[in-house]
Amino acid sequence: MRIAVVHTVGSPCGCADALTTGLHALGHEVFVADSEEIALTAGEISKTCDLVIDHTDTLRGSGFLRPHVRMLLESCGARIVGSDARACFRADDKIAAKALLSHAGIPVPPGVAVTSKRQSLPSWLKAPVILKPAFEHMSRGVMRAETEDEIQAGIAELIDRFRQPILMETFIPGREFAVSILDEGNGPRVLPPLEWRVHPGESSVLTEAFKQSDISGERQDALRAELPPDLADELENLSCSAFCTLGLRDYARFDVRLSSRGTFYFLEANTTPSMEPLEAMALSAGWAGMSYPALVEKILSAALRRYGQPPRHEEKKACIALSTGPVDLFIPEGVHLPPASTLELANLLDVRQGERVLDLGCGAGLLSIAAARLGAGCVVATDIDPRALDATMKNAQANGVTEKIIVRGGSWYEALEDYSISDKGRFDVIIATPPQTPGLYPFGPRYGGADGTKHLSIILQGAPAFLNPDRGRLWLMAISLANPSELLHQVRQYFHDVSIVHETERPFTGNEYESLHKGLMDHLLKLRSSGHSDFKDVSEGTYAFRNLFICAGRARVH
Repeated sequence: MRIAVVHTVGSPCGCADALTTGLHALGHEVFVADSEEIALTAGEISKTCDLVIDHTDTLRGSGFLRPHVRMLLESCGARIVGSDARACFRADDKIAAKALLSHAGIPVPPGVAVTSKRQSLPSWLKAPVILKPAFEHMSRGVMRAETEDEIQAGIAELIDRFRQPILMETFIPGREFAVSILDEGNGPRVLPPLEWRVHPGESSVLTEAFKQSDISGERQDALRAELPPDLADELENLSCSAFCTLGLRDYARFDVRLSSRGTFYFLEANTTPSMEPLEAMALSAGWAGMSYPALVEKILSAALRRYGQPPRHEEKKACIALSTGPVDLFIPEGVHLPPASTLELANLLDVRQGERVLDLGCGAGLLSIAAARLGAGCVVATDIDPRALDATMKNAQANGVTEKIIVRGGSWYEALEDYSISDKGRFDVIIATPPQTPGLYPFGPRYGGADGTKHLSIILQGAPAFLNPDRGRLWLMAISLANPSELLHQVRQYFHDVSIVHETERPFTGNEYESLHKGLMDHLLKLRSSGHSDFKDVSEGTYAFRNLFICAGRARVH
């Protein structure tokens, strides 16, 4: 697999090197990306990487913006390892997370949110207290205040520095733990907790300087926590409950304090715990019998259970036999393979030597190539989808007709807004096979409006202005699902000569259309009963509509 590791370049809590080493050890290809460039790279990362591990610490220098990295990636379709953007916003907001945990019966230190230097503080909150910015990580800005003056000065300093709410909460003396969690498919699993031993006594706080310190060799300040069975079970149950309450996925870590009287207080959640080999997650995994690569594999497996195996984004290839010879087509993801009806239309076209042709909605370019092969002097191929435009250019080159095909982007005739429509510049042939499946609501690229004639009508209305008035022809491939009587009425409104050159049957099932949109088959049946759609019953649950190959000439002047 190709896996992206997104991180804040230069951050002291970065773990890109460790993750890259672990992923390479598992045989994966790794792409490392800078969070600061995510607005530029999210699309490419999402398209080219099977999974994305986001370990952003800050964005634009702020922890508050960190979840936006994941949100951008998700909006581009990235398959995220770990919690989604919504859960990250929830967990990163210490004030909101604290309220959710408390509501779920998970003990948190009593505290309040402070949003103003002049805010009056509750009488029940006595010094010493802990002050911390609501959205920062790595203990940035965390301080302990012993007196009323220190509290006021600390609040003023943090608001000025971080420009975000400050969480002020009761200081809990006691032992501090890092509780790492993996989701192994049947629910969260708590790894052996780590206990921090920073300074002797009960007043220690894990500071920003401590978390940024370089560690080498064996750690002396972290050890496997020893707890009696009843407390170990309670910590495990509370941690699993906290993981689920915040809607976390795959892996996470909680900072927890055990008071001298035996109460576990959850201080905060970390959706991107450090993956350095000597940090809590990796140490706890080691105590559980996991090597570093095995830990990484467990995290990836959790994401793959949710998403399934990565899709193969391979370009399809097809060789299509036409009357003018074989056509080699490259079909990228998102561009449909031309159906049998398009092949039939390609073999019916009456393009003459030197004629100008307009292919509306060119897709992979088969009809444009067919027209060029028939002798067209120039083919203008339009489509609204950049993938289709790129495919048509590539396929024109592969089939030796690049010099005849001009590709333009836009919806139908809008792609020709700067195109001359003088008699000399008009087209001799317009070809169109627009989306025309009826539906109450847009459901995908095959949607053609309530009765299927939405795009067909646009093409008909615009055709006379772009066709040569004497010899111009419009070729349409229409389906009888799309109100054929109304369609033929419209064609005759705009053209003197109208002929259904050919018809074929296209079998389909109700399930085929229900898979496009729930209730779609019922909508088709209602259209048929009202005379706005035409298809026949073949057997139980199986039907057939007609493909109508229409040629219209001698456009009427409106």
